[in-house]
Amino acid sequence: MSGLGLDAVAETVYLTALTRVRWRIADLARQLNLGHGIHPTNVDQLHSDGRLTDAVDQPRADLRLTAAVDQLRADGLLVPSAEESGAVRAVAPALALPALAASRVWGLSAGDARPQALSIAQLIARHQPPGPDQLHGLDEMNSFAEHLVANARREVVILSGQHRTGSFEFAVPVAEAVLRCGAQLRLVWRSDLIRTPTVAAHATWLRTRGAAPRIVPALPTTMLLVDRSVAMVITGDDAVVNRTPASVAPLCVLADQVWSQGNPSPRRHSLPDQTPRHHRVLRLLADGLTDDAIARQVGVSVRTVRNDMAAAMLSLDARSRFQAGVRAAQLGLL
Repeated sequence: MSGLGLDAVAETVYLTALTRVRWRIADLARQLNLGHGIHPTNVDQLHSDGRLTDAVDQPRADLRLTAAVDQLRADGLLVPSAEESGAVRAVAPALALPALAASRVWGLSAGDARPQALSIAQLIARHQPPGPDQLHGLDEMNSFAEHLVANARREVVILSGQHRTGSFEFAVPVAEAVLRCGAQLRLVWRSDLIRTPTVAAHATWLRTRGAAPRIVPALPTTMLLVDRSVAMVITGDDAVVNRTPASVAPLCVLADQVWSQGNPSPRRHSLPDQTPRHHRVLRLLADGLTDDAIARQVGVSVRTVRNDMAAAMLSLDARSRFQAGVRAAQLGLL
């Protein structure tokens, strides 16, 4: 196992996938020399969710590549391309690796491989985008949006005037990354989008996380605004990235105006906050609360809080609660 908590083949596939915006599986196989026996006429026959065709239907496929791609998809490190059917895209490390660490940290036992904070930090540092002024295509926009959102510290605003399958605007991992770091997530959607079943389901999930979207009859633009310092303005299949104070300031004013004019999205029924309890306990501990205070806020017993902390220390390989908090922060869990 590597410092990322992946096996060697899966890590190699992921690192290779990061070198391009998107890959066809056949091209990955050739690049990695993992394609011995893969038939060129059927390697691109993927399931609708992007997985390789079942081994029983493709007996000569290299099972190592099949297993690696399926593992990476399950772990949220590979997703289907939003532009090319059958192709996959690597999710930005700054977004995907903290999410992977968060998903694994509670389920590990002593001796299991753990994602290592240093390995994650080093990979994220090596894959910082160069800071483009223009982006072309939904895959490029998704990758850059993942990077921006993963580095947000205070606030993320998304104005969505249209729904496109695979867009970052309606992706659960993007919203999770904002909420996990404690930043405010403000979403404004054009009102007719809520009639789309997938959008309505996403709105319901967002309400459970305390980030209910607002709706307006029309939007002047589609935009991602992060920490009021950088904005990606989208027009069709292209986007312009604004970074200068002079260009970002009017976009902040626009975002505030649209947010203030928005109405809450239709609510089907009242839903409780579903932020994972372990995550809330870790965050409250990092904020300096005592076990008693954490128990009152979370609504559990002090014993449950202490059990959660013991599990966190085991999974994070920490000798103290303080060290557990530090390692959780390093892994992007707070």
